Amino acid sequence: MLNDNSAVILRSRIYRILAAALSPPKVDPGATYDALLEVKATLPSNKTPLDVTRTLEKPKLPALAKEYLRLFVGPGHMPCPPYEAVHRKDRPDFERGLVMGPSTADVRRAYLAAGLDLSKTYTDLPDHIAAEMEFMQFLCAETTRLEQQGDREEAAKMKTMQREFHKNHIAPWVGDFADCIIRSTTEPFYKTTANVLKEFTKIEADFLTEAE
Repeated sequence: MLNDNSAVILRSRIYRILAAALSPPKVDPGATYDALLEVKATLPSNKTPLDVTRTLEKPKLPALAKEYLRLFVGPGHMPCPPYEAVHRKDRPDFERGLVMGPSTADVRRAYLAAGLDLSKTYTDLPDHIAAEMEFMQFLCAETTRLEQQGDREEAAKMKTMQREFHKNHIAPWVGDFADCIIRSTTEPFYKTTANVLKEFTKIEADFLTEAE
């Protein structure tokens, strides 16, 4: 990854792309898919040249929306629940696999500590993967804004929030969640999303530790 402000801007963009890819698809997903492929091409493990990857058929909204429901919503069994509380293996046995576990409340508190709350129009849980990606995007964007304004003290606080939220609420579960998607779908859009999500999470863990 890059250093200083340029790294924060790049990281903010990647989080924004992942948040869009992991939200319910409502518009033509072609632009998001192109952005995912561009990010994938920059990752160390990428083995497919971008010009070859681009020959894959663009995702169609109706099929993608159907697969999103199957993977992440239901009805009935959903292969990959998109909630932190479900995947946390470091929680006590009686909490594992439960929606609305204590980690859900912890996530909500982290949002409030950063001066945010969920929109009144938001109907899902605070620890949905897309919400957590959006939160990290917000923290990165705020860090950039504060640094550009010369407010180094507040920017440092935002950097600390990034490290703590990633360590406490992203690193413990996102890799397993990404693996679940890879196992559970043949849709290139979601396989690409999962691969980018998994590797970027690892890179972020190293980057944020080094920046500490």
